[in-house]
Amino acid sequence: MKAGRVSRTAEAAAALRANHHLNASDPVFSDPYALAMTNSRWRVLLNNALFCKTLNSKLMNQTFGKLTGQVVGRSRYCEDLLQHAIENHQIHQYVLVGAGLDSFVLRLAAQYPQLKIFEVDHPDTQKTKIQKLKKISTSQQLPENVEFVSIDFEKEKLSEVLTRSGFQSKHPAFFSWLGTTHYLTPQTTLATLKNIASIAHKQSEVVMDYSIDYRELQGIERFGAFALTQFTQFLKEPLIGAFGSDALHQAVIKMGYQVLEDLSGQQITERYFNHRADHIRHTHGSHLLHLKLI
Repeated sequence: MKAGRVSRTAEAAAALRANHHLNASDPVFSDPYALAMTNSRWRVLLNNALFCKTLNSKLMNQTFGKLTGQVVGRSRYCEDLLQHAIENHQIHQYVLVGAGLDSFVLRLAAQYPQLKIFEVDHPDTQKTKIQKLKKISTSQQLPENVEFVSIDFEKEKLSEVLTRSGFQSKHPAFFSWLGTTHYLTPQTTLATLKNIASIAHKQSEVVMDYSIDYRELQGIERFGAFALTQFTQFLKEPLIGAFGSDALHQAVIKMGYQVLEDLSGQQITERYFNHRADHIRHTHGSHLLHLKLI
């Protein structure tokens, strides 16, 4: 991302969540604050009836709908698992690594008052987000159980910034890491996972998504993944991180993680997007991974 401004891909993801919330007949993930979280250009487009009709047409949903599926599918998956961890595993710390413009603090922070929420992100994205959150919030005050922690992933370790916060390493936590690893080198992603393992208590959980190298894909999926790399490069935030699943699993197991689940694009579609009339599907170009420290 460009220094001094919010991530463009974070704005695009918020726009996709907003469109899905506003125009899908049965949203897989509903984010009523997403429209306000994105930028003014996206809001103008999403308030244009012709643009929305085109964007949500059968043809567009069969192609670009896979990007929507990726964005809303990962959020739904993560928050399903977070809810289960809170209710069944006594998790009281939630760390959003690379939080972007996600609106969890407005949607659900009040529902879980005992949950300490740490939003970790680049300071430029975070500054804009806090301004937006305060503007959207009816009370002008953010929930007391939220703490914002700034980080530059390429220069700082997650453990270092969390140590300066109210994070308690003696208690298990739930780490959400969505929409970020694609823009980091594989070495940085693995180093961050190892760093999480060094500070997080046993039984802590991690949910993340990661890219599959487009050269391992076939047909339209390979073309779509290639097109996405070109789009993000146009946004000045190129996709540079991709993994093979087996190699990634071997690496995280050595760090002390248990792989609870690794969902392919097809499996995510079967779980959340099967038989949808709007033809939204999840791309085969990324997976969802659920880890637990043992």
